Amino acid sequence: MNLPKGSIKNWGDLEKFFLTRFFEDDAEIIMPTLLATRQQKGELVKAFVERFYNMTLRCPSGITQATLVKTCRHNLQTSLQAQIGVAKSHT
Repeated sequence: MNLPKGSIKNWGDLEKFFLTRFFEDDAEIIMPTLLATRQQKGELVKAFVERFYNMTLRCPSGITQATLVKTCRHNLQTSLQAQIGVAKSHT
């Protein structure tokens, strides 16, 4: 009920959301995976930040919280980075 309208278009989408919601993966995340985690097209900022945060909890990196925040902000979609002033707009 909390998903955006139209976010489930096929059985694969339903499966992905179901497994994400009820069967959280406890596998360890390696640093390159965390650094490469980007906001997906159509993903709400809040959802991305929560997903990124949950991944940081499974990444034994020793990286500082400030660096994690910068990385998360950097991995937002480029248009959002421009809106919050962390990237130049390319229009």
